[in-house]
Amino acid sequence: MADKKQIVFLFPIKDVYPIGGFKIAYQYADFFAGEGYDVHLVYSHVRYDFWKRSGSFTFKLKTLLGFFYRLKRGQYKAGEWYAFKNRMNKHFVFRFNRQAFSQYNQNTLVFATAVETAVPLADIKKIPLKNKYYLIQDYELWHENTDGLIMKSYALGFNNIVIANWLKRKVEEAGGKASLVPNGLDFAYFHITNPIEKRTGSEICMLYHKDERKRCEDSLAALKLVHQEVPELHVSMFGNPEKPEGLPEWVSYYRTPEHSLHLEIYNRAAIFVAASNKEGWALPPAESMQCGCALVCTDIGGFADYAINGKTALTSPVYDVKALAANILALIKDDAKRQQIARAGNEFIQQFTLENSFRLIKECVES
Repeated sequence: MADKKQIVFLFPIKDVYPIGGFKIAYQYADFFAGEGYDVHLVYSHVRYDFWKRSGSFTFKLKTLLGFFYRLKRGQYKAGEWYAFKNRMNKHFVFRFNRQAFSQYNQNTLVFATAVETAVPLADIKKIPLKNKYYLIQDYELWHENTDGLIMKSYALGFNNIVIANWLKRKVEEAGGKASLVPNGLDFAYFHITNPIEKRTGSEICMLYHKDERKRCEDSLAALKLVHQEVPELHVSMFGNPEKPEGLPEWVSYYRTPEHSLHLEIYNRAAIFVAASNKEGWALPPAESMQCGCALVCTDIGGFADYAINGKTALTSPVYDVKALAANILALIKDDAKRQQIARAGNEFIQQFTLENSFRLIKECVES
């Protein structure tokens, strides 16, 4: 065991429910473990700058003591929703500082998976720069991150790995370099079980998420316009949150569906709708394409690597609800066009395999 190469993945929070970005990182962690690496997953309880942020000393002390109390009682869990095939070493730290890296040495490879993990990793001098990796899955302009902080994180000199072409351009804009490793999809998990030609065009599916960037309200607004012309319209909506209030009776909601039901939802639908204004490299639209849905989405970088307007998808400008609705209607009313888009999309998405992504990321690590 002592001669095993060691890889550490840093996570900014403890995940209770499925998170797309964590899923991708877990896939890579599991792959490296299967390749014989000693893999560690490390989760932070607070941000790296916790002690510098506003808040009373009493509050900060209670947070610190509460963390160690719950840690000692084994109350911390993370990644329980993901079925790892190989052994993972999970650790929970209060924050990413030198003490959090005390058990690792200069030969350890460390993956930052977010801005909040990349910034503190830059201060860990015992890990040489050549062994620091940065898995960039989105332009993380949320919480307290600023454009300046994000762009600075891209120029730290790490081995940057991006999942989409638009992110590669962002890194280069910041003065950094990056290797492109697109997300890999599991075609044994999501695939066609119901022939494309046998689906009803008015059967739609979509993701529901509370993240404002997903613009689920725009998808619903467009579908309400479609429903005015197609009263038989039915929408299957799925997501992790509780069922949103005020859904029309023609919308069925499935909270955190198990695999078999999730597969059924994708295969029952003829069209998948997504209206996001920003994404890294979105998984649900790609998964729907694996299952034979025709994709109708917005024209953004996070869809662009697989959503080619008029070929593998129909795209429209962000926030343009009427244009989104028109594209949905176009496929409902023209079944041949819907089938053509669905087949082309399913064929195109086949290139994004797990095996290809694993090969590329292994090359990044072992080159």
